[in-house]
Parts: sequence; structure tokens; C-alpha cells
Amino acid sequence: MDGLLLDSERQMYVKCGLETSRELGRAFDEHFLTTLMGGSWDNYEIKVLEEYGADYPMEQFWELYWKKVRYIVDNVAIPLRPGVKEILDFCKEEGISMAIASSSFLEVVKKCLTNAGIINYFDKIVSVEDVEKTKPDPEIFLKTIRAFNVDKKEALIFEDAHNGAQAAINGGCRYVVVPDLAILSEEDMKKADLVTDDISNAIRLIKEENERTSGI
Repeated sequence: MDGLLLDSERQMYVKCGLETSRELGRAFDEHFLTTLMGGSWDNYEIKVLEEYGADYPMEQFWELYWKKVRYIVDNVAIPLRPGVKEILDFCKEEGISMAIASSSFLEVVKKCLTNAGIINYFDKIVSVEDVEKTKPDPEIFLKTIRAFNVDKKEALIFEDAHNGAQAAINGGCRYVVVPDLAILSEEDMKKADLVTDDISNAIRLIKEENERTSGI
């Protein structure tokens, strides 16, 4: 969801991280925050303490940070990224099942998708609370795919972040990369079925796949 369907990494997570750190008088670097996108919140804290010192006031940070995030989640319709509505409509018309596999909390995912007007497109939501290991471990993707009772080669994962792309690779899954703020590696790009700035460009890939096989 974050950074792929919704412009939430830019409009919520980075924005709130920058504002909170400035209010505490120990401002984060914006580029540093982009390197944290797509990972777990535990990793976020570890990286902050490594970069800004073990004395960084994380308790205060999280209190202020989550208040800001909560306000956006409850009150703001975060903009969709380019091509999102087009590909969601295409998949719905073609009867292709869709799911969210997100490192965010379930309540946040539901609120954000509802505010953006796209929650009804999805047949299933798997969140960070549903798994023991976070990306780059493939657990969240493999668990989501199993819920549809299909082989993993019949599924196509969409990712914008390094940890997500690595999770797809580690799970032996096919994936499309739609770059946003998060850092991606050469391997992430090379092993993807498609790399595109507009997610709707994957419609052609899906059509071609469905013409030569029984379908994704």
C-alpha cells in the first residue's frame, strides 16, 4: 500500500518524521528517512539510534510522531500514485483477485484505503500483525498467496521498496517494481518482471501473460 498505491511515504511517513525530529531539535535528514521506507518499525528505531546516537529521545519521538500520523490517517485522503485506479479497474473487470500485503498495521491500512476510496477492490488484507517475520522475509507474501489457494507462480507482486523486492525474490515470486522514495538495488530491478514509474503499465504484462497461459 504505502508508496505503491498511495503517496503515503512522502505525504505521511517522511513528512511526520521530519516534522517530529525538528520539533525535538534533532532533525533527521530527508534522504536518511527514505532509506527506512518498506522496513519494520523496529528497524526504523534501530537505524535512528545508529545514525543519531543512542541518546536520541525515541520515546518522545514516537509519541509525537504517531499523533501526527494518526491525524493524517483519520482525516486525510492520501493521493493515489500514477495509474493506480486504472490497474485496479482493469483487474476488477477481468476478475483478477487482489490483496494487500503491508508492513503497516491493519487499522492504518483499512483507514487509508477507505479514505482513498479503494478498499473495496481488495479481497484480502494481510498486515504486519499477521506475520512473525517482516520483509525481506517472504512470509507476508507467501501467506497472502496461500489464502487464494494458488501456486506462487500464478501471483504477481507489486513493490516499490528494496525490502519488498527482496521478499519477493526470497520467496521465489514474480514481481513488478514501481520506484518511489525507497532505495532499490540493481538486483531488485534486474530480477523484476517489469520496472515502471506508472503501475498501469503492468496491464500489458498481465494481458500478455493471460494470452499465453491459463492466467495470473
